[in-house]
Amino acid sequence: KTWKLAPTSLTPNTQSCDSMEALLKACRQMTALPPTGLTMPLHPWIMWVLWTSRNQFSFEDKSFSESEMILKAIKLAKEWQSAQLLPASSSVSSKDYQLSNKDQSPLQGDSCFQGSSFRRYVASALVAEAMALKSGLDMAVTKGYKDVVCLSDSRCLVGLLTDKSSVIALKGLLHDICVLSYSLNSISFKFIPRASNIIADRIAKNALFVIANSPSG
Repeated sequence: KTWKLAPTSLTPNTQSCDSMEALLKACRQMTALPPTGLTMPLHPWIMWVLWTSRNQFSFEDKSFSESEMILKAIKLAKEWQSAQLLPASSSVSSKDYQLSNKDQSPLQGDSCFQGSSFRRYVASALVAEAMALKSGLDMAVTKGYKDVVCLSDSRCLVGLLTDKSSVIALKGLLHDICVLSYSLNSISFKFIPRASNIIADRIAKNALFVIANSPSG
């Protein structure tokens, strides 16, 4: 039902698609209609919203209607499309982060390294946030950084780290982050609004878009 509500010229017949490859092939025939204001494919964001909504229903007992999911997919697609219009040189450095209590944007600087990775079957968005933080911290330690400020747009994750509390789903990841922290002289975890961390958000969404449009799916 969600696919049928998509504001596109064509919508895939999910009942006739017997594999992810077949679904992706059908999705590539979709073209967003003018009222959406989209010039990019919508289907990766529909898939993402379906996946995250499924996780929220399974692990947080939250449910969303088909129309809510489509609206969320359109919103995410527009955010990603807008992010592509930003200057490519607007990168940030972990050494330049200076946030006030009002969660202002980090100062601009040179990007030392950046990257993304893909994981299948992640239990929830919170677990994904913790995995991303662990990977970034692991890279920082590997490159020899000793004083680190970790910024995340997940208030829940930052709260767990600063309060040194835990939940069952994150127990192993939080332990790993703690162990990595022992290699540093100092480390802090701060919340930053997604709008103030556009570079990281753009990298993550771009990775999702590439994966969704790859031949292997």
